[in-house]
Amino acid sequence: MTIITFVPAAFRAEYPEFSTVTDGRANNMFTIASQSLLDNVDNNPQMDPTFRTQLFYMLVAHLLLIFGTSDTPVLNNAPPGRINGATEGTVSSQFEYNMPQGSAMAAWFLQTKYGALYWTATARFRSARYFGQSSGVGFSKAYGAPYFNIPGGV
Repeated sequence: MTIITFVPAAFRAEYPEFSTVTDGRANNMFTIASQSLLDNVDNNPQMDPTFRTQLFYMLVAHLLLIFGTSDTPVLNNAPPGRINGATEGTVSSQFEYNMPQGSAMAAWFLQTKYGALYWTATARFRSARYFGQSSGVGFSKAYGAPYFNIPGGV
């Protein structure tokens, strides 16, 4: 299997809205993504390197919106969450941060359109396939993992 190498120029070509992001900033976000959010190792359940590259691009875009696109912290004033409402007279704004049912991580990903796309694209990897008899006793098999027998009566 292939280890994904991040190419900032290719990322910016696919996501032109980040054309002003420096290579260093984009590489830092890729490092965060590959070390804490999506495994970039040989036993990753997502075997297709093209799809995994796209997942990393989604994560880098998501992280850039969350943490800012600039290397200078003062210029990173983007609020978390999506704009839910705005008022012009006497300036008012609201940002939504809904906690969907099912996973606490979902709310963090759903703050940006890129995170929401990543969350949707990886839904199939967040569940195990269950094989068994109608009694409910069987075995569970995660993607690429060896079979794990569930003892009877559990």
